[in-house]
Amino acid sequence: AFFRKLRMKNENRSCFECTARNPTWISLSYGVYLCLECSGEHRRKGVHISFVRSVELDRFTPEQMVQMGVGGNGKAWEFFKQHGMGKLSDGGRHIDYNSNIT
Repeated sequence: AFFRKLRMKNENRSCFECTARNPTWISLSYGVYLCLECSGEHRRKGVHISFVRSVELDRFTPEQMVQMGVGGNGKAWEFFKQHGMGKLSDGGRHIDYNSNIT
């Protein structure tokens, strides 16, 4: 029920990385919602870069739930936009998950 409410927010109704609707995976590292395909891309980066979990299959600690509650795709898009990265940035430059900013 907790994640269902968060996923109902407009900003979280599509994948952080692409336009896929109704993402069911999250990156706890960045507090963003991901589709299955993009969650695989994040998993390949390694858990030290992006810790990915399923909102439907996994259990979460209270701290992780708070982290997702204060995060979300909208806040992450805005953060990366301020640093000239992401699909909302002026240049549309891909997010460098290995940079010091992340």
